[in-house]
Amino acid sequence: MKIAILGYGREGKAAYDYWNSSKNEVVIHDNNNTLDLPKGIKSILGKDAFDNLDKYSYDLIVRSPGLRLILGSLKTPVTTSTNEFLINCKADIIGVTGSKGKGTTSTLIYKILEESGIKSHIVGNIGTPALDELKNIKSNDVVVYEMSSFQLYDINTSPHTAVCLMVTEDHLDWHEDLEEYRLSKGNIFKYQKNEDVAVYYADNKVSSELSKLSNASTKYTYGVEGDVKVVDGWIVAFGDKILELSKIALPGEHNLQNICAAIAACWNYTKDKEAISRVLTTFIGLPYHIELIKEKDKVKYYNDSFSTNPTAAIAAVKSFDEPKVLFFGGFNKETNFDGLAEVVSKSNIRKVITYGQTGENIYNIFKEHGVDNVEYDPSAVFSSIIKNGIKSALQGDVVLFSPGCASFDMFTDYLERGNSFNDIISSI
Repeated sequence: MKIAILGYGREGKAAYDYWNSSKNEVVIHDNNNTLDLPKGIKSILGKDAFDNLDKYSYDLIVRSPGLRLILGSLKTPVTTSTNEFLINCKADIIGVTGSKGKGTTSTLIYKILEESGIKSHIVGNIGTPALDELKNIKSNDVVVYEMSSFQLYDINTSPHTAVCLMVTEDHLDWHEDLEEYRLSKGNIFKYQKNEDVAVYYADNKVSSELSKLSNASTKYTYGVEGDVKVVDGWIVAFGDKILELSKIALPGEHNLQNICAAIAACWNYTKDKEAISRVLTTFIGLPYHIELIKEKDKVKYYNDSFSTNPTAAIAAVKSFDEPKVLFFGGFNKETNFDGLAEVVSKSNIRKVITYGQTGENIYNIFKEHGVDNVEYDPSAVFSSIIKNGIKSALQGDVVLFSPGCASFDMFTDYLERGNSFNDIISSI
């Protein structure tokens, strides 16, 4: 077969390794003409690399998640690493999607299964690229797959257990509109069979509506009236008390939703309350997810660089009652910040600093919502923005870096942004 791999990032490299064999001729297409490719790899690089792909007479095109192709626009068959994995994985897959909390929920599911003695694998955005892990998976294992809307956009197979967390507004720079974004999320349910399991957040209208796409006979809910919920200071699952809230190590009220979702997703595989409790009392969260970096002169510095949409930033702001110095801004994804402004206007705020491509827009919206102690920093130097902003912090305050935007105006990804913030805070 003659196969094109579109994009040579993390997923593209895994796709190349998977399809590269003596039976196939594999060609890399990427708009970065300075890629350092291994010797012997055929490639088409540059700004026109993704144009008129039908002219190359490929037998198959493999789309990387971040690259958008209009469905039906090509005559050549198109697939993705996600589709290939879903079709060929012999083990049960628990797929997790949503606008906020996918990584934390996926990790909790993985840890609960492992703690219960079930051999598990975590793949997707948070773990190993799925195709890299495929060869290590046995039929009686369980796979946890964190799935973005980019990966779900054109799948034609749904996971055995599909989990949909809260769905709000995100990635409108990539998707045609909000409806397409939501329906992409809905694909996690769309192709389920009667013997499958659907888990959804009953307090979120979109998640609840999308769950109706599922043909699964078993549907579990979490939320105020869900199968898994918070009752009188306890996590309660299907009528059983699991753990007191005071013993949970993971900070933030929003993480109670993630915990409930994870328990519901695991319930068909394990009801081991002791194992669940051991995970909940020890797991403190993922790097760059409201992570405490440093405490100096009675000021606590938190890094929430993984916050790439307003929903994530709202959850972070709500996690603290102390006076806060907040940083918002970054790459423009055509996102609405009114909800974030409303939450900030009612919070205990010392200072708000906005910056980056979206900084001026966020500043104006905050002003419209009555947030007076907000300042737009037009600097293009990230270290200056942070160092100037933290001067406002007083003893007892929390400095919270939760941008609510993607990082691509200044950084390659949220990891580079998070590392940069850590370096700055470490130097003070």
